[in-house]
Amino acid sequence: MVGLRGAGFIRGQGAVLTVILPLVLAGCGAKEAEQAQVRPVRVAPVTFKDAHAARSFTGTIVARTEVQAGFRVGGRIAARMVEVGDRVKPGQTLARLDPTDLELSLKAAEARLAQAEAQAVQTAADLKRYTPLLASGTVSQAQFDRVKAASDAAAAQKREASSTLSIARNQRAYGSLTLDQGGVITAVLADAGQMVGDGQTVLRIATDLGREVAIDVAEGDLARLSVGGTASVALWADGDIALAGTIREITPVADPASRTFRLRVTLPADAPDAVRLGMTARVSFPEADAAALALLPSSALFHQGDRPAVWVLAPSKDRVLLRPVEVAAFRPDGVAVKAGVKEGELVVTAGAHRLDANLPVRVWDGGLP
Repeated sequence: MVGLRGAGFIRGQGAVLTVILPLVLAGCGAKEAEQAQVRPVRVAPVTFKDAHAARSFTGTIVARTEVQAGFRVGGRIAARMVEVGDRVKPGQTLARLDPTDLELSLKAAEARLAQAEAQAVQTAADLKRYTPLLASGTVSQAQFDRVKAASDAAAAQKREASSTLSIARNQRAYGSLTLDQGGVITAVLADAGQMVGDGQTVLRIATDLGREVAIDVAEGDLARLSVGGTASVALWADGDIALAGTIREITPVADPASRTFRLRVTLPADAPDAVRLGMTARVSFPEADAAALALLPSSALFHQGDRPAVWVLAPSKDRVLLRPVEVAAFRPDGVAVKAGVKEGELVVTAGAHRLDANLPVRVWDGGLP
């Protein structure tokens, strides 16, 4: 009887465990499911500053004007007097062509002019003799007209020969390559003994008309820049050199490959000699609008209907609040926000499209879950 009662007790205990154990397991599963719904979020603090003023652009020191120098006549280069890096003065001879053919052309033009002058003298004398004969009726009007036409033609040929001689003299002078502007030789594209055509580039010269910085800016930054605006220029090679520049030119059309606009920033005329062509420079522009902006990652932006918004971590640190914001500009490095968030607030920067106001969250510390 005792054994039977013991067995019954054990069976009763088993029945109780059978009922309680699923309830306990169900409670543990619910707790784990509740914990699994807490979503980690990555956040970043909001910091207002003059985001535009911090923008800088990298450019290259270039000459304001660069001349592609070549002979105005073709021929064989007899001598080249300059090398790359030489500084030249206005009117200095840079290269010279073989003058043989030019001298022969000049002598031929002189001979043609002498012949035309002699012909003009002869026909003028004939016309002078025929004039009184026409008045006396010794010669006919037709004979006089032929003599006069010959005299007029000879005078025209003389003028033509004189112009041809002037051209030949100019061409002989063109055998010496000179420039009206001084500068620095940046490239040599032809050497002595080489045949060149008229207008073919022989030397490339950066003139002394000034130095500039050429930079490329995105279309999002172009709206706040204009010709005549000021800029600050610093050299990468020498951080102690700081120059004030002025925007001289903005190309009206974007580059088809990079979709950027080329700007030319003029450097002051008294720039030190350390500012050399080809150096890398950093150009920054002061922002006229002093309104502070908060630069947020593009991944933080969320849209509430047709309005931009961001998720802000609540003071309790376990919920997020959807906050509409006013975007000042979309930039390559993020979104510039003008209003809607406060200094020091934590904004969700990853997974903004998977959040909900009722969803528990926790700040991700960077570790594994």
